[in-house]
Formats: sequence, structure tokens, C-alpha cells
Amino acid sequence: MEKIGVLGCGWLGLAFAKKAIEKGFRVNATTTTPSKKHKLQLTQITPFLLEVNENEINGEDHFFKDVSTLIIAIPPGLRKNPYRNFDKIIGQVIVKIKGFKIKKVVFLSSTSVYGFQEEEITEESPTLGATSSAIQLLISEKMLLESEEFETCVIRLGGLMGPERHPVYSLSLKKNIPNPDSPINFIHQRDAVKIILKLIETWQPNEIYNAVTPFQPSRKNYYTEMASIANISPPDFQPEGTVRGKISSQKVLDKIDFTFLVDNLLILN
Repeated sequence: MEKIGVLGCGWLGLAFAKKAIEKGFRVNATTTTPSKKHKLQLTQITPFLLEVNENEINGEDHFFKDVSTLIIAIPPGLRKNPYRNFDKIIGQVIVKIKGFKIKKVVFLSSTSVYGFQEEEITEESPTLGATSSAIQLLISEKMLLESEEFETCVIRLGGLMGPERHPVYSLSLKKNIPNPDSPINFIHQRDAVKIILKLIETWQPNEIYNAVTPFQPSRKNYYTEMASIANISPPDFQPEGTVRGKISSQKVLDKIDFTFLVDNLLILN
């Protein structure tokens, strides 16, 4: 069976790796900590200690050996380290992809690359993201998609939520949150995993897909109701603001015959 490599076995990468094994794939996965590697060794995942930085890749780079599809699941991490050059990190990964002759790559990007637009947002919409993270993600996407030695699919994920991860907790009691009438822009972990697997199984190279659950109430309505469900104090929103256009995932629905598993995001897990 095909071997998949998961570069970055974090919250989403680990969930994907487990599901891929259930589907019969062999899975290599990377971590930067020995304790996490030990935990992964207790599963059917084959773990490797590997750290990627702007200048080199340190550690067990035989992780890349015999991998037919590589999932790049390392986040830019620019909030914690604003001076990080994520596009240069991806450049180091591309060197390994070419060196180990990996033929297919799935890059997990973000809908933040679109910035703030008022029209419905599709994969054909302009990329107006002006943050350092959005700019570096766009550069990384371009480098991967333009390579002639391997094929790439880019998934622009909405805000991730799922087990033990819901933004309502971090927003509770916050004041003066902007743009109350803009739609939420989320996807559940289960659907993010399913989309990655579906793209591997129905490979169509050099495509970009939005991955956002079509359930898109306003931010104010959603977080107010979620705070009630979680039995915590709701956040406070500004009385008005700019309304962002909804992000469409129609392409992924049509092109790979996808259906969302979690179609109502009024849940905590």
C-alpha cells in the first residue's frame, strides 16, 4: 500500500495519520520532540524526529524515503515567532521532495490568503491577505505549484475546530470584537481530514481547494449561541462593522464529490 508522509504531526496531522492508517495506508510522520516520538511509536504510525528551519532540515530525513504523497502540515507559526521565514522553510522542504523524488504533495494553507473581501470568495478570487503569514503562505503555494518535478494540491483551510479545540473559549469575555455580522469561517477536524484523504484517493494535480464548512452564520450569532452551549460568558462585539463575503467550498463539493460530515458547527467537539 502507498506510503504517506505527514510533515508536522500536530493536532490535525495526527488525526489525519490515524485515519489514513484505518484506510490501509502506511504512514510516516514527523515530530520535533522525543516524548511525542515515543507516543507515536505506540501506534501504527512510523515516527521520525525532524526539525525544519530556514537554513536546513535537521534529524531523521529518511522520513522522506519511499513516500509517494507528502502532506505538509506545518503551520507558519508567525504569531509566536514573527521573524520566522516560513517560505524559506518550505524551500528547504522542496529540496527534500526533489531529492527523494516524491511525486505528490498536499500543502495545507489557509483562507487568510484572501484577506477581507465583501464578495463571495472562491478559489478564483484575488488573494488580498496582507499579513506576514498570508504573504508567506502565498509565496509557499506558488513555489510548490510551479515546480515541474512533482505535483501539488493546495487546501486553503478555514479556522480549525474539533476535539478539545474551540475558539469560543479564547473569546469568552473579550470586549469590542469587530465585524459582528461577518460569517464564521470554520471547518471541523473530521472534515479537514476527510478532504485530505479524498484528494489523495482522487488525485487531480495542481489544484487549489477552499475547505470551509457551508454552515456560516454571523460571528455574533454564532459565538453568542456557542457561549450558551458551553455555559460560559459570551464575548462582546462592536455594534457594527464591515461584512466579509462568505468563502465558498463549492469546488471541493463538485470536483471530488465531497460531502461534509459535520454540517452544523454548533458543537463543542
